[in-house]
Amino acid sequence: MKINLISPFVTMAWQRSLLVALLTFASYPMIANAQQSSQPERKPLQINNIKIKQLAPVWTMTTGNNPLLQRDAKLLPAEQNLALTLRPLLNKKNYAEALKAIEQSALPDYEPEQLLTLSPALLQVKGQIQLSLNKDDNAEKSFLAAIAKLPDFIRAHKSLAVIYIKQQNYQAARKHLVKTITLGEGDAQLYGYLAYINLQLSTPWSAIAGYQQALLLEPENKQWQQGLLYSLITAKDNHAAKAMINEMLQKTPNDARLWLQRSRISLDDNTPLEALTSMEMAIRLGNKDPDNLIATAQLHLNHGSVSRAADLMGQLLTQWQRKPSNNRGKKREHFEAIESIIGWLVYEKHWVDAKKLLKHSNKYAKNLTQLQRSQLKLHHANIPGKSKRQVTKLYEAAIALAPTNGRALIALAEHYQQYKNYTQAQLLFVRAATLRDFAERAYVGHAQVYIELKNYLQAATMLRKALKINPSRQDLVQNIHLLDQMNNRQI
Repeated sequence: MKINLISPFVTMAWQRSLLVALLTFASYPMIANAQQSSQPERKPLQINNIKIKQLAPVWTMTTGNNPLLQRDAKLLPAEQNLALTLRPLLNKKNYAEALKAIEQSALPDYEPEQLLTLSPALLQVKGQIQLSLNKDDNAEKSFLAAIAKLPDFIRAHKSLAVIYIKQQNYQAARKHLVKTITLGEGDAQLYGYLAYINLQLSTPWSAIAGYQQALLLEPENKQWQQGLLYSLITAKDNHAAKAMINEMLQKTPNDARLWLQRSRISLDDNTPLEALTSMEMAIRLGNKDPDNLIATAQLHLNHGSVSRAADLMGQLLTQWQRKPSNNRGKKREHFEAIESIIGWLVYEKHWVDAKKLLKHSNKYAKNLTQLQRSQLKLHHANIPGKSKRQVTKLYEAAIALAPTNGRALIALAEHYQQYKNYTQAQLLFVRAATLRDFAERAYVGHAQVYIELKNYLQAATMLRKALKINPSRQDLVQNIHLLDQMNNRQI
């Protein structure tokens, strides 16, 4: 007597996810019976989990290029002679000599007289020079000394804010920017800086207000436009963000960054076709980032051309073949996504595209992990047109490459079971059951072997082991009850 187990698998602990694109394939329903298939377990791609890698905006922090320009502090009369020395050096951008001149002014033999202390204005000049020489810690000390002498020194507060932004000390930067604005300095740059800080501190609505104020003063400033766009996206104001992107694209249609942002927003708005169109535009404009090629392929699998998805992954593999040694670890992570796409193509019976992508993968196989190479063997075995012996050899090769590949162990076990080689099937199910992520499925598969052998007592024992792993499986409870009844009748 043959019994079909009542309920399919709903969830599997061994689900794998795409590392870069965050696309999950879960197992499809499978009924264990005498004609079990070793088809890979997949489910449709989840578009809302696709991850698109955005091109980071470029933030420019201007520190000021005229250290002698003073609006709220003046040099002391004793410092005028030093100022005459500094001006030509600064005009030539000879910052090292300028700093040396300031330091020499504190020496006893300095002419016409030694400068025992520096005025706030000269401390500001010194700090600006130190900034130009990338001596940020020394510059910070100079600006703080200037503020200690002149607490409302606007330019020193502004310069300190720039240093703290560079150091990612955003709370301190915000304190000095707010002080600068309250002292009456309200230009676009300050509002833009303050907006940037608020964005970094995860207060996007405050950032939106700041960038809008900056754009009010400088409406054509691309940095403020970019900042406002990122703030709108972060705040999930997708309607306003998309309207802004469309307006920006009218002016700069060849900006790949904008197309990527448009695609991300379209996915959030559940308009995947529009996202796909935007991704293709970004690729056409030269964006060949692996994450984005993978994301575009995933979109095509669900809403576009399966062949195009395979072509994109083939292009990526071809790029890697040309430079196989570059960032091999990251490429192996990306290959997880490619391998999952191959599995999807096999499951959906897109044999031509699956074969094409497997051919590309085989050329790159020497750069993959043993497990990844094992998975490729598994996919080859699942493509029809092979003899029983060829399929067996492919499964055996997969296990030889990765002896703990539970999917390969179970696939070969089901293959043997299909051809009534129950002894080999049971041995493989026992091996698979030692692997935590595959134990439940192995026990259920082993139970089916016992059912076919009419050993209902052992079949129920296997299902009880599976139920212990996953107590929520009520279908197993029903099957165990049925098997117990059949065993009693048998006795």
